[in-house]
Amino acid sequence: MGDPGSEIIESVSPAGPEASESTTDENEDDIRFVSEGPSRPVLEYIHLVCGDNENPSTYYRDILFPKMPKRQGDFLHFLNMKKVKTDTENNEVSKNHCGLSKAKEPHFEYIEQPIIEEKPSRSSEEEIDNLVLPDCWNEKQAFMFTEQYKWLEIKEGKLGCKDCSTVRHLGSKAEKHVHVSKEWIAYLVTPNGSNKTTRQASLRKKIREHDVSKAHGKIQDLLKESTNDSISNLVHKQNNKNIDATVKVFNTVYSLVKHNRPLSDIEGAIELQEKNGEVNCLNTRYSATRIAEHIAKEMKMKIFKNIIEENAKICIIIDEASTVSKKSTLVIYLQCTIQSAPAPVMLFVALKELVSTTAEYIFNTLLTTLNDCGFTNEYLKANLIAFCSDGANTILGRKSGVATKLLENFPEIIIWNCLNHRLQLSLDDSISEIKQINHFKIFLDKIYSIYHQPNKNQTKPLGTVAKELETEIIKIGRVMGPRWAACSLQAATAVWHAYPILYMHFSHSFSGLAKRLANINFLQDLALMIDILEEFSVLSTALQSRSTNIQKAQKLIKRTIRALENLKIGTGKYESQIVDLIKSDKFKDIPFNKNNKFNALPRNVLLDNIIQHMNLRLLSDGNHESIFNYFDLLEPSTWPYEEITSPWIAGEKKLFHLCEILKCEVDLNDFREFVNNNIKSSNVSIPTTIQKAKKIVSTIAINSAEAERGFHLMNIICTRVRNSLTIDHVSDLMTINLLGKELADWDATPFVKSWSNCNHRLATDTRVRQKSTKVFHENQLAIWNLQ
Repeated sequence: MGDPGSEIIESVSPAGPEASESTTDENEDDIRFVSEGPSRPVLEYIHLVCGDNENPSTYYRDILFPKMPKRQGDFLHFLNMKKVKTDTENNEVSKNHCGLSKAKEPHFEYIEQPIIEEKPSRSSEEEIDNLVLPDCWNEKQAFMFTEQYKWLEIKEGKLGCKDCSTVRHLGSKAEKHVHVSKEWIAYLVTPNGSNKTTRQASLRKKIREHDVSKAHGKIQDLLKESTNDSISNLVHKQNNKNIDATVKVFNTVYSLVKHNRPLSDIEGAIELQEKNGEVNCLNTRYSATRIAEHIAKEMKMKIFKNIIEENAKICIIIDEASTVSKKSTLVIYLQCTIQSAPAPVMLFVALKELVSTTAEYIFNTLLTTLNDCGFTNEYLKANLIAFCSDGANTILGRKSGVATKLLENFPEIIIWNCLNHRLQLSLDDSISEIKQINHFKIFLDKIYSIYHQPNKNQTKPLGTVAKELETEIIKIGRVMGPRWAACSLQAATAVWHAYPILYMHFSHSFSGLAKRLANINFLQDLALMIDILEEFSVLSTALQSRSTNIQKAQKLIKRTIRALENLKIGTGKYESQIVDLIKSDKFKDIPFNKNNKFNALPRNVLLDNIIQHMNLRLLSDGNHESIFNYFDLLEPSTWPYEEITSPWIAGEKKLFHLCEILKCEVDLNDFREFVNNNIKSSNVSIPTTIQKAKKIVSTIAINSAEAERGFHLMNIICTRVRNSLTIDHVSDLMTINLLGKELADWDATPFVKSWSNCNHRLATDTRVRQKSTKVFHENQLAIWNLQ
């Protein structure tokens, strides 16, 4: 078989035996492909080689359709002989054959593209010599095709269109079902077929189809229009209109997400814009969902990239809960230190569905999510300083919990149990040691079971008893369980305010509960529990504040312990009201008595237990006591000034371990200056490295309150009406809601440009499915046709 290039021209040779043999049904497209003959540069080359006395077409057929290897060798020898021509002839040949360097096309930008430096132009042969060609082409074939089709380029053995790659989008010339091929833009066109002949035919067909395609023709029209004006100005004018229209759609979607509105509302919003003269094609909830996904992705990419570049220290906060559709989900937050921010910044990372709730799966999900956001394992080893979650065994289990697996990979991090959960556990532990409290717990659980069950017959009498009871009783929740202190206080105070009405209601239907209410010991226990829970609630609310760090939390806990010690000595606010309440008209219908069956709580024993468990769980839990000692180096109010000398040797020894915990260096001179200044005066400037260390300490989250807030937002977004939302969609909506700026401060233009760079359609693109219009009934239209 001869040179593969012979197959290209053989299909268009004059009619005869040779042509009839080579023309088959399967390459009829190939006949049409080059039916117009060779390009002008090739013909000029043949004229120069053959001279005026020889028929170019005959010679053209002879040299490109060699039948025997001998003829091919003669032809190559003939070409070598022709190289001894005069300098003038060589220059002419070089000009027509090799010197036709491709004119440098103007650089066309659709959206913002990086500026490409100009390279010195080279001849077509030189360019082809340095290219990787398709496996079914040789250099002659590549040269001939690139000369005939000026838009054709070869990169790494694949074909592409330099014109389409430059323009990329049709802009105002876009039509329905007409779009620029992504393969030709990205230089991804490759031959198909199992043998060389089939692969060559495949490339010829693809080149021809692209050359005559409507989209490619419109690209050529755009390039012709740019002759009188620069392409950048032309595109700029087109893009201004396209981008401005798309920005309005992005603003609409952004507003819907920030206000927790269904994305299906975009249809009505866009309809209103069209009524006001705006034309937008991205007008469906499907488009709105894609736009929300894109905005959330770009937001996280930009924010997390800045955090990584700043090398900020981070703390991970996670929690687990279930959605409306009963799917287990994991919410992930990051608290990080940024130099420009005066306080640590809390960032929502993602909401992930948990197929399994095992520690192994949760750990893998957490690590994969962080890696996807750009936080590599190397970055986490250098900058992850703490991990915080609630006290679930799956997460904080000592043998195989998520925290244990984190310690195996990052051994120097601080594992922190949420202080609010530990506060509730300290109360539960104290109550569980006193059996008499069971009467109070049983009573509240009974009320909860009565008024929170679906049976309407139980809740129906509420309206007939009193409207006040109906509003108060619904607040009562389970108490002394895995709930925070504020929830327990709400349940106890609801019983306190509805006490007389509850007795009247239970005396008719639940005599056992009525007897409990008539026992004065029960009223005293209720008053004592409210006084204790109020102190817990004040502490719990303070711990949930975003401005509370570990050192401030320690002070708040000690203050609450002192308040409980004072309560043990005296009486609380609610306890002091019991005598007056019993004598009041509001309680006159309740026959109070002392029933030995319901003994009062051992008041002092209960308070002692609570104080003891608070000290154990909140101030000296495991290794955290030693961590507090290291952190005290940065708080002059905790220093033993009577023991401090200059330099403070004991403090400097602790400083080395503090630097290991915080993964940052504190300059020894700064520390000595900090100590000396505080010994002499209480109001002094803080050195830079000390300030940085104090910020990192504040980065350690003390509770999972932010995760609870995230689940609250999740419940607002994923209602029973919108339960078709996937977890990933809910995560995107939460990202925009929690990380996005207010609509007035948000600029949608960068997001629209990145949207366009991802080859998404703009609002002016007409290649969209027309939305269905609402058809009114004839009777509805008839009233408008009345004269």
